Amino acid sequence: MKWIVRILQGLVAIDFLFAGALKIFSSADQIRELFTDKLGTPVALIYTVGIFEALAGLVLIVGYRSRKAAVASITVMVAILIGATATNLAAGLVGDAMVPFAILIVVAILLYLKRDALKSKRIRSDSNIPASK
Repeated sequence: MKWIVRILQGLVAIDFLFAGALKIFSSADQIRELFTDKLGTPVALIYTVGIFEALAGLVLIVGYRSRKAAVASITVMVAILIGATATNLAAGLVGDAMVPFAILIVVAILLYLKRDALKSKRIRSDSNIPASK
């Protein structure tokens, strides 16, 4: 199970790094063509989302060592994916909304698996604390 979580975490991190890099390094004209014209969102918002996506991907990679960092990163990813799904649905792009929704399901599963790991680590560390007198 541990390796499934790690592989899933790595795939999600790579996805968010690439999605963020696509938005960060695209020109304003490319952003308008890909996002603004279809969704009606401002170019500055797309750049901001790209920065958060890239940071969330990087923090998720750091999350291999820190479960709390991974959970924080995944929480940001959930917010981004909910926003992406809602924005596509509001624009009437149901087909385009399926991609962030599918990734949202994968990220939610990862969050659930990471929270279980946090709980089990807490239980193990609490059992090592000597009882006070």
